[in-house]
Amino acid sequence: MNVGKLGLIMIVVKDMERSVTFYRDVLGLDLLFKQGNWSQFDAGNILIGLHPEGEEVKVSPTSGCTLGIYVDDIVKAVSELKRRGGHFGIEPREEPFGRWGLLRDPDGYGIQIIEMARGYRELHKLD
Repeated sequence: MNVGKLGLIMIVVKDMERSVTFYRDVLGLDLLFKQGNWSQFDAGNILIGLHPEGEEVKVSPTSGCTLGIYVDDIVKAVSELKRRGGHFGIEPREEPFGRWGLLRDPDGYGIQIIEMARGYRELHKLD
């Protein structure tokens, strides 16, 4: 069996309405549909699904997984995200690969905002 293309990431959330508002209005993702037990967004080449916390799944923002979103201009992106109500746990800073900051969603999950330096863009299939 060959593993197929990664197509979906599920995020467990405490409050579906609050999280839908964040992913739609702050991040600007296209909401495909919303139900009480599942909401789904188009994030370009992957889908993001929100699932409410329950007995089998718990909110766990420190479990070692974050999302990463590439941007062309981190200064403009951060300014727009803050204008929309986004809160950064780590303000953008210079890194060997470019510039990076960490946005937090309503449950505390990290969303990396990344502006890759020219020499690294092709490694990440951005050019």
